[in-house]
Amino acid sequence: MPIRHLFRTKAFLVLALVVAGDFLLHRWPGVYWGAFALLLVAALAFARPVVLRHRSARVALGLAALYALSLMEEFQFLGLLLCWAFLIAATLLPRMAGFDDALAWGFRVIGAVVTSPWAPLRNFILWLRAFDRRPSRALGRWLGILALPLVGGLIFIALFASANPLVEQGLAHLDPRLWFAAITGERLYDWGWLLILATALLRPQRWRLRRRRATRPALALPGVTVASVGASLVVFNLIFAVENGLDLAYLWSGAGLPEGVTLAAYAHRGAYPLIVTALLAGAFVVVTLRPGSATGNSVWLRRLVVLWTVQNLFLVASSVRRTLDYIDAYDMTEMRFAALLWMALVAFGLFLICWRLLAGRSTRWLINANALAAGIVVTICVFIVDPAVVVAEWNLARAVGTYNRDSNNVCDRLRVDWCYLSDLGSAALAPAIRLEQTTEAPDLRAEAAKLRDRLMAQLERHQSSERWSFRGARRLAAARALLGRD
Repeated sequence: MPIRHLFRTKAFLVLALVVAGDFLLHRWPGVYWGAFALLLVAALAFARPVVLRHRSARVALGLAALYALSLMEEFQFLGLLLCWAFLIAATLLPRMAGFDDALAWGFRVIGAVVTSPWAPLRNFILWLRAFDRRPSRALGRWLGILALPLVGGLIFIALFASANPLVEQGLAHLDPRLWFAAITGERLYDWGWLLILATALLRPQRWRLRRRRATRPALALPGVTVASVGASLVVFNLIFAVENGLDLAYLWSGAGLPEGVTLAAYAHRGAYPLIVTALLAGAFVVVTLRPGSATGNSVWLRRLVVLWTVQNLFLVASSVRRTLDYIDAYDMTEMRFAALLWMALVAFGLFLICWRLLAGRSTRWLINANALAAGIVVTICVFIVDPAVVVAEWNLARAVGTYNRDSNNVCDRLRVDWCYLSDLGSAALAPAIRLEQTTEAPDLRAEAAKLRDRLMAQLERHQSSERWSFRGARRLAAARALLGRD
């Protein structure tokens, strides 16, 4: 396809995407936003065929389409962010021979977002330069093409308006003043960022993406020698042994804590700082014991690293135990569920760091392996496991367990955050119905019935409006089936 025709095609697609975005994105986020994201995927594939010919770009485009479908299922900000990131990656990947590492591409995507506001202005300047090459000839050609249909069309419209009152009334509604009244500052702002978004995808800036060299000479770090790293690992192992010993004595064995220290305080204060400690430990190993370096080739340093990694894994396990104890005392939340997943990823990352040192793997391998693990977890949470449903099931199951342990204590029986469950929305509807149908506690049954009525009415209201979603439809059908209302 000639360059001028390709430019016109992209310009037409940009305008079409602005119009489609103006129509779809002013609605409630969900099906409409997912449809617009799929339009972006289709427009990119059509306007830039090189994306479909590039293997890594095809993968990125497929992932963008997958997360666009997740937006149609139910709107999630994480799905929107990932869809946009993979769209940018798909449009940039053909500039390179292949994919190097996830961290580098993360910075490239951020760089593309930062520079994208200049894309419409840059393309307009390029269009003016191309038009100025043969202005008289191009202008005369377009005037010759448009003059007859415009003049003839206006004459026939005027004749039909004088002969048909319906046409006259229709033309009266085409008052330009009404059009300008609909153009508000907010709408102009929306058109602006839609124009930037579409232009950045279909006509990305032509800055060259340089591949990072796979092998670089090892950078000598001051003070990092076999002796200093060995002494550090010995000290660190001893310090970690003291902390892990305390966790074994008080957290895992169930021994009584010293006076003035509660289990909740012990669990809550230690969960997140210990994860930071494990991350710092991993960073220390990555920086000071790179494969091929003098420290990385030392056998006794490797043994110390393995011992330290085992201690770090136990530290992460203690963080998980602390978090679970805190959840048992104060209920599960989506943030605490996310924290547990994060701790699992940290543990896996520590294992990969140790394996990288022992197997002589590259830093690129380490980054991509961690990114792949994180991507799998996120995708499972977006498509398969709904964290909100997990939280609702956990909290309501705990309510039943608390009641069974001490049915004489009314405070324990009702120690459920019903307001938080209500904030979870339709995710808590089916768990509330099952609790209502199975519990023998009259007070729990009454509270579950109130929650069920509130969430059922809210979901039915949403499903009969523009807030309709595929996930909401399934949840409503499941709730009606549990209630026998099919």
